[in-house]
Amino acid sequence: MHTSPINEYRTKDPTRIILITMDHYFFYGTLRSPFVLEAVIGRSTSDLIFQEAFVPDSELRIVVNESFPVIIFDPLYVGVNGTLVQGLNSEDVSRILFFEDVEFTPQKLLARVGQKNIQAKYFSQQGVRPSDDPWSFEEWKKKEEKLSTITAKLWMELYEKYTAVEAEKYWSDIKKKAISKFNLND
Repeated sequence: MHTSPINEYRTKDPTRIILITMDHYFFYGTLRSPFVLEAVIGRSTSDLIFQEAFVPDSELRIVVNESFPVIIFDPLYVGVNGTLVQGLNSEDVSRILFFEDVEFTPQKLLARVGQKNIQAKYFSQQGVRPSDDPWSFEEWKKKEEKLSTITAKLWMELYEKYTAVEAEKYWSDIKKKAISKFNLND
């Protein structure tokens, strides 16, 4: 992966260096939530730069049998609001790639921030089926954010133990365990 380092720091392991990138990432779904994003990257997001952004000619749809969206492009669609994030480090990106699993891969798009177009990476679907139902971040926040945060934390426990492909077989169990934890906390 090509990155443009703006800074680097050593982890507790002195042989491991993490690069902070200049790349912009456009999040349109659950990663717009700071709670989910922090669960995924395993740290605070206080050092990241967040900007509201818009991607024209797109629409969000719920993935069949899931609560998260997929972005679909067509000139007939109005567009999608999302969040442009800058300052993710290489470990953050690795964790996000694991979280996004084998179904989503990084692609590039132009996101509009004010009057400016900014090239950003986003996660494009690979092999997921969009439903005909639209997905709303605001509705998801009200109904699903807490459960999705629990699910993200449980899923990320598999990070570095399994590859995303290997971990996929645990997805149903993770969802059931998350629902159980959610019901205990509610």
